Amino acid sequence: MFTLQGRTMVITGGAGNNGSAIVNAALEHGMNVAMLSGLHTKAQKAIEEKINPKYRDHVIGIAQNPKAKWEENVAAAPEIYESRPHMKDMIQYVYERFGSVDVVVNAKGGHIRYDFDHTDKTIWRHSMEVVESAFVNAKHAMPYLLQSKAPRIINITTCDARNGGYFLDPSFAAARGGLEALTYEMAKELGPRGITSNCILISHCEEDVPEEDILTEAQRRELLSKTPVGRLMVPQDVVGAFCFLASEEAGFVNGARIDVNGGMIVG
Repeated sequence: MFTLQGRTMVITGGAGNNGSAIVNAALEHGMNVAMLSGLHTKAQKAIEEKINPKYRDHVIGIAQNPKAKWEENVAAAPEIYESRPHMKDMIQYVYERFGSVDVVVNAKGGHIRYDFDHTDKTIWRHSMEVVESAFVNAKHAMPYLLQSKAPRIINITTCDARNGGYFLDPSFAAARGGLEALTYEMAKELGPRGITSNCILISHCEEDVPEEDILTEAQRRELLSKTPVGRLMVPQDVVGAFCFLASEEAGFVNGARIDVNGGMIVG
């Protein structure tokens, strides 16, 4: 059994199906969870629709960066955001609510795919927000992670980081590769301070992709033929890797990459 009881997790991307599987697992193991989203209302909707009601006292949904969509966020919860407009304020809010920040999970997704010919600077910069979000989230959490007896940073990205995209999309692949590289840099720099940093690389999960990324039957057959376990990923597949890396027992695992892809990429 992994030691997760009483620990507090901050997660971006928790409103998706993969993220919600992680959140529910964390709550089942006795963790407190703050789900960060672009919109307060989106985070609240995810809690209402995807999170077991019996854990409501241990989970909150808030905007990661209230200022980015200020009017919508402050209108949704003025009691939270009127005095807390910035990203760092939200991490402090989590700390005040639960008394610790022990695990930071960066699982932010969201992207419209474009091939090389149709990718411009605007699309490129939008893709790179995944890396920036992870860096800033970890940066603001640092004062609280340093107070934890077992602080963890977990970056969840896709195997596009290692093998290019299954769909043609250079900015998506580059951003995912950037998040993996950032993990290794964090491991070297933050490890001496007691903070471990690791990444989980997932494969294509049809239950957690936008409509435009749903595979055709031909694409599905091709992808299955490349996956030794003979099936595609489902959200629950990422839970085991998360529980291990988030636990107190994983203190000597730093700078690791765990591939959750059924063997699609080996070596």
